[in-house]
Amino acid sequence: MEKRPVKPHNPNTRAPRFALPPGACDTHLHIYGPFDRYPLVEERGYDPDPRSTLDDYLNVHRKLGLERAVIVTGSGNGTNNRISLDAIARMEGKFKGVALLDPAIGDAELRQLKEGGCTGFRIKAEGRGGFTYADTERMVARSAGFDWHIEFMPQSLAEVIAAVPFLNSLKVPYLFDHVAHAEPHMTSNDPKLKELLAILKNEERAWINLYSFYQLSEAGPPDYRDMISVVQAIVSNRSDNIVWGSNWPHGGVSVPIPDDGDLLDFLLTAVPEEKTRNAILADNPAKLYGWLS
Repeated sequence: MEKRPVKPHNPNTRAPRFALPPGACDTHLHIYGPFDRYPLVEERGYDPDPRSTLDDYLNVHRKLGLERAVIVTGSGNGTNNRISLDAIARMEGKFKGVALLDPAIGDAELRQLKEGGCTGFRIKAEGRGGFTYADTERMVARSAGFDWHIEFMPQSLAEVIAAVPFLNSLKVPYLFDHVAHAEPHMTSNDPKLKELLAILKNEERAWINLYSFYQLSEAGPPDYRDMISVVQAIVSNRSDNIVWGSNWPHGGVSVPIPDDGDLLDFLLTAVPEEKTRNAILADNPAKLYGWLS
């Protein structure tokens, strides 16, 4: 498989312009390597930056003033979640994980993921990613009692809306990543955005992650100003089901690699009210990812 070229991440990210609250959490990042210990799968879509290890991330994590993080096993590792489990163990309760699963995973390995700090697993829309909706239903049944959630990775807002009946049928929390692909040209009167807002307001199990707004922005860094009104509409609609993530190390993205400090400072403008911003950064992820239990 031909691999996409990867731009290196910025190892010298600046600190944000505001003090983060206690328990501030980056809810979406990937780590890779060392490759001799955690080999990449051949069918990966890109070659990760070699400087994408846990230690590399921790340099950024500390500079940003974060306390917690959620490692999402990257596609470059396939369904081998060992790199995430090892990192979670090393961080002694400060990190959690979201797994990528093989439909044929055994019960012992599934239990190991739960006991190792994973709080859910990631899926794509039906027909994408090799993990079907039927697989998802079976996995939810097999993980009953785990208090897991589903992270749903969409490619469009229409895909998000179409998936909601299925996600609701699972009776577990579900999280739309990539800002549910709400795009910068959308206003609060856009039919698809209005439907997303209704879902987030009325469905108690529905969550949204603000990460990767920078990939949707047409205005670009450092302000990503064309995404501000979209995020404000989401936040004003209901703020207790929103989290923030960096998407570090930004592998395989087609836009300029962001400064992670800019991604936090975006919240100063999009979420100017400190109490709400602190909830998005700390209180909400504590609830979704299990730091309160």
